[in-house]
Amino acid sequence: MDFPFQPMEPAEADYDVDAALMRHNMGIESGIDDAACTLIIADGSDAEHPSVPLADSVIRPELDIDLVILAAAQCGREITANEANLLAEMPWRRRRIAISAARPIAETHRLHQQAAAAEEERKAKELAEKSDDKKGQKMSERIVPDVLPVSEMHGYGDAQTWALELAKDIEDWRAGKITWADVDNGVLLSGPPGCGKTTFAAALARTLDAHLVIGSYSTWIANGDGHQGDLIRSMRAAFVEAREHAPSVILVDEVDNFVSRGSIGHARSDEWMRGVVNSLLECLDGAIEREGVIVVGATNDPSGIDMALRRPGRLDRHVDIPLPDAEARVAILKQHLGVELPDLSVLASRTVGMSGADLERCARDARRIARRETTTVNLKHVLRTLPRLERRSRDDIRQIATHEVGHAVVAAALGSRVEGVAISKEFNPELKSQGSQVEGFAAIRPATGRRDFQWFADRIAYILGGMEAEKLVFGSHGDGVSRDLAEATETATYVIASLGMGDTLASDGHRDAAPLAQARQFDPVLRRRVEDVLRDQAERARGILEQHRGAFNELVEVLILRGELDGDDVHETIAAYAQPQLSLSI
Repeated sequence: MDFPFQPMEPAEADYDVDAALMRHNMGIESGIDDAACTLIIADGSDAEHPSVPLADSVIRPELDIDLVILAAAQCGREITANEANLLAEMPWRRRRIAISAARPIAETHRLHQQAAAAEEERKAKELAEKSDDKKGQKMSERIVPDVLPVSEMHGYGDAQTWALELAKDIEDWRAGKITWADVDNGVLLSGPPGCGKTTFAAALARTLDAHLVIGSYSTWIANGDGHQGDLIRSMRAAFVEAREHAPSVILVDEVDNFVSRGSIGHARSDEWMRGVVNSLLECLDGAIEREGVIVVGATNDPSGIDMALRRPGRLDRHVDIPLPDAEARVAILKQHLGVELPDLSVLASRTVGMSGADLERCARDARRIARRETTTVNLKHVLRTLPRLERRSRDDIRQIATHEVGHAVVAAALGSRVEGVAISKEFNPELKSQGSQVEGFAAIRPATGRRDFQWFADRIAYILGGMEAEKLVFGSHGDGVSRDLAEATETATYVIASLGMGDTLASDGHRDAAPLAQARQFDPVLRRRVEDVLRDQAERARGILEQHRGAFNELVEVLILRGELDGDDVHETIAAYAQPQLSLSI
């Protein structure tokens, strides 16, 4: 501890935090206005001292491995660099034991980890018991949700496929045919609000005949006075519960609250989050054993999640749950209505952009209307719960068609395969401001082959093709290009900053949007390089559209008329306009 005044000699904070804080308090009580306190902490347990918040600043110096080796030599123990790293991970009191003990340092480190894990498990059990005491109950009973299994749900796509494969693995694990290491036991689910991530976790537990535990950053921190320790103990208690009732599914909802360590930009907040994320990593890695526990992380936005949470063995599998397609929307409505209505297919166009939760609400409202009328629910009841669709203006339809054909023409000209193009001529006025409706799309399969700089440049060019098409036809672009610009910017940053395809080979290996955005924010040179790439490829896309202007104009008119184009329409039209015209003059 260090002071700008000298009422007493400062104490060694590494050895006697209590004495040092006493000296600090004496300085304050003496009425010294400029008293300041700095804690130098070499032992993580010191940071939990109740008087630490009095400090004006806290310093946690990292141990230099070479100095650790020299220090051990001074104590008469020759150690390797690997052993020095193990020592650095242990509290200082255990370091002294490890150096003086006859056993190998690796063995002392292993015993330390076991003791630390046992202590954390004890604390978690105490928290669980306290919670049960408050409720006047014993330990929680095993609960399997009484919901539909995954096999009977609709609109989950790849998530459903993953869950059904997992069910087979769990069956084999129960039969002793495979070990837990062979089970795909962690997944990150992402998707828009209302797409059913929480519902999916419950259905997964039902499918696996597994106990369900639900937790989140906000619910865990609410179990106490809002301190970091309360949050961590609650989180560990949830994993203890999951293990005791294994096989089980633990849902970590709103997992995007566990943001990348150091990304907040405020020292104390970053320090807080570092401890929280590290504790979650320990739970995922099995400091509290995880056999029989499936971990499901759910988020609306996966970009800001700490990348360590997504490494192998944790939440390494990422499955996106999109809004349900037309077939799934009809099936979801039928499921929640509870009756057979064969004419529900006519509602597909009326429910565009609606989530599973929206459709469940509509079905509930339709059943209520039918009850009030003392009749069986029918199509008219459902229609009364749906918003009225309005037709887009001619100008809007032309702008959307121009944009989507721009993507398609540039992609086809650069060797990618266009699978189809479509636009929506109607919209839900209640959802328009939320940006949750698809105005149009161009389905493009990138060209195969080496993913070198040219491959990525082509991709950026056709991503920007929609914007350049609008500028070509209307003189400027509208507000529908933000996602295209974000995707093109992220791709260009990845190429330059992570793949070594710019002016430098230095790379941090980042792929997600958050660290790439942070790299641009703090590196003006990188930002200029990204801007140069974007402008070059935008100009290139403009040139391609001008070169294929005839095919482009025809495809726009056909798309406006029909509302959709298949891939062959695009490729054949471009090829037809590219053929040399034969002169008939004599």
